[in-house]
Parts: sequence; structure tokens; C-alpha cells
Amino acid sequence: MFQDSSARFSPDNPHSDFPRDETDPGFDNSGPSLPIILISAAFGIAGGVIGLYAPYTVLGWELPASIFIAVLCASVSLGVSGAGLTLLTGTRAAMANVAMSCGLIVISLVFLGLCMLVGALAATVLVLYSG
Repeated sequence: MFQDSSARFSPDNPHSDFPRDETDPGFDNSGPSLPIILISAAFGIAGGVIGLYAPYTVLGWELPASIFIAVLCASVSLGVSGAGLTLLTGTRAAMANVAMSCGLIVISLVFLGLCMLVGALAATVLVLYSG
């Protein structure tokens, strides 16, 4: 009724049918990498800031054209840095790293917007009731 399977699936036995995943020296964990996500998100934000500053302030362009250049620079710098860092590390998760970096930027902007909204409401209440 009961079978002893502890000796049959021992990882110390090289002839066993033990599923080797992380113990295998050729194991490739191709999931997204947090350092690559954070660094490429920082590159994306930096590219957007530089892409907005250069046309609007230095070249004197109108705001819609400057925002277009800023979004283009942010997208290109995020994609190139995410794919380049993924290529340098040798993993196969370039799309996952770039998508997670974009998600991190979107979540950060939503959080920033929420904080600004709460701050504006708190300042309004403070001004109304401060006398």
C-alpha cells in the first residue's frame, strides 16, 4: 500500500529520474531581471527629460512638438537600454525586461499623479480652513 520513493528520486543518485531544473549546470533562468528593469526605466526617464529640455528650451520649439520628441526619446532610450543590457547579460527575456520597465514608469507616474492630487486637495482644505 505504501511505497518508499525517497531512494528512487534522490538528487545524489546520477541514474535517478529526478527532475533537474536549478541543479542542472546548464539551467537558463530567462525571466525578467530587476536590475535591468530599474536601469532601463531610469534611462527611459532620463531620455524623456533630455528629449523635452533640448527642443523646448534650447531650440525654442513649441510644446506639442517638444513633447513628441520627449516621448520618442524616452521610448528609444528605454528600449535600447533594456535590450542592450539583456543582450550583455545573455538572458533571453528582452521583451519581458522592456515591458516591465514600461510598467514601472507607468506605475510611478500614476503614483506621482495620485500624490499630487492628494497634496492639492490637502492644500485647498488647509487654505479654506486656516482663516
